[in-house]
Formats: sequence, C-alpha cells, structure tokens
Amino acid sequence: GEDVIRAYPRLFYKYRAVEKLAEGRSVEDALLLAEHFSATTAFAHALAFCQAAESVCGIEVPARAQVLRVLLAELERFRHHAGAIQEICESTALGVAASQAAILEEDLLRLSCALTRHRYLFGIAKIGGLARDFDDDVWCVALEWLHDILRRLEALELSLRDSSSFLDRLEEVGIVSEQEARAFGLVGPVARASGIARDLRKAQPYAKYVDFVFDVPAEQEGDGYARLRILFAEARQSVRIMEQAIAALPTGPLQRLSVGIAPGAALGWAEAPRGATFHWLRIANDGTVLRYRIVTPSFINWHGFHLAAEDFAFQDFPIILASFGLSVAENDR
Repeated sequence: GEDVIRAYPRLFYKYRAVEKLAEGRSVEDALLLAEHFSATTAFAHALAFCQAAESVCGIEVPARAQVLRVLLAELERFRHHAGAIQEICESTALGVAASQAAILEEDLLRLSCALTRHRYLFGIAKIGGLARDFDDDVWCVALEWLHDILRRLEALELSLRDSSSFLDRLEEVGIVSEQEARAFGLVGPVARASGIARDLRKAQPYAKYVDFVFDVPAEQEGDGYARLRILFAEARQSVRIMEQAIAALPTGPLQRLSVGIAPGAALGWAEAPRGATFHWLRIANDGTVLRYRIVTPSFINWHGFHLAAEDFAFQDFPIILASFGLSVAENDR
C-alpha cells in the first residue's frame, strides 16, 4: 500500500547506436536500420525515413503508393493498439480480457502477413513508393476482416466498461494533467488522454491523409482509463480511414522507375502508433548517409512517465506503465 514518492527511470541499457551505425552507409541500408528500430512500429519509422530521403532527393511518390502507405500505417496502428489494450488488461490480472485482446492482435498480425508477407510489415516501405503492389480485391476482403475484428474489439470495450474491478485499477490512477503534458511535450495517445489533441496526420499532413476525414480523439482526465479509451477510439478511426482509402485507391504506378540519390538534408515525420516520430537525414555528395537523427514518441514520453507514477500506490505502477505503452527499444536509439 505504500506510495511511490519519486520515480527515476534508468534507460539506455539497450543502446544500439543506430544513428552512428547509419553514417557512411547507403540510404537503402539506413532504411533497414530505421525499419528495424522498433518492430511493433516498423512501418511508421520506415515511412518517416523514406519521406526524409524523398524530400532531400526531390522524389515525388505516385498517388497509389501514397494511399497504400496510409492503409499500411493505419493497419499497423490498429494492430499496435490491440496489443497495447492486451497489455493493460494483463497488468490488471484480467486474464480472460487479456486473452481476447491477444487473439485480436494475433488476427491482425496474420492479416498483415497475408497482405505483405510479414507480420510486422517489414520490407514493404521503399524510397519512392512501396516494394510491392496489392490487388484491389485483396483489400476489399481485408476490410471485411477489419470490420469483424473491430466489432469484437468494441464488444471487449463494453465488457471492460462493466467490470468494476477493472475500472477501479484505472480510474483516477496515473494522472497527468494537461499542463504537465504540455510542459513535458508528451505526444500520442498519452498526450491526447490529457486533453492535447495533437496529431501530425492533421497538423502536418503527409502521404494522402489530407484527403481523408477522421477525428483525433481526446480525453480530459489524463488517467489510465482515459489512455485506454483513446486506444479504443483511435482503433475505430483507423478502420474509418482504411475504409475511405480502399474506396479511393487510385490506379497507376507504385514506384518511380528511376530514383536518384542527391546530397542535402531534410526532416521526415509520421504519427506513429505511440505518437509523433521525426527522422532527420543528411546525405553526402557520394550518396551515403552523413548524419542521421531520430526522435521517437517513447523517447519523449519516458521523460514524463514519472508524472504519472509518483504519488500513487506501488501496486499501481505496472498498470500505469502499461497504460503509457512505452518501448525501451524505441527509446534507446
């Protein structure tokens, strides 16, 4: 029953020197480093890197590839959020609900593999477009799967709302106020649960997000339950975006036939499942990477985690940690 008085996360035990390893390598090799930076958000990081390289080289990505990038990014977000919900359920010892969420995540992983030949969407992002195309009919079948998974996810949400023992562990626990979230620059679902409705898909649109209608969910309480509600709401919005993208999927090429690498520097960004991620890239005259810098959502949100953990009971610590959905790998760049 003791309270956590102070929390000092000690990180960088998984430090991999990714930014330094990229120096002197080809841009394509550096893309592999970006993609493997964090497996659960591989496509978002690869997309941000590709957009940085495309900006440096002045590469215009075909419209079909832009829409497909949106589809894959939202598929990754949906799958990630199902996994994050499973971890929250598991942290509260709600075994049945955790198993149900894990099944939904597994279904989304299998769908990802059926579409792209990799459960975590590795190898699909490519500078100038995508590595492979998809038959439009395949996406129509995938949408039926997505609707079924969303229906089951919403049924789980209703069950959790009626579980008083579950809500007691989340409501008014791990509170981060809007003022604190702004002061520490928190991003993603963590920030949106504290009333900050910031989303790069709206604020600085990329790919074809500007063409689609969707909401940025926000809550005001800033507690663990608010963060959970954001995950459910964003999963619904992801399916909503995918519906529009599949309906508007254009014909045409998927990749520029000739992609020339030019010297220069640029910033690429994406709204990853955990929040805003930025990849800054400088390319040397010989076409290799001169400098590479990454700012990830976990790197930002770890700095604000103590705000939620302090002054709450010690037994609430794993639940608060699960509700933040932080990644050590994504932090230790």
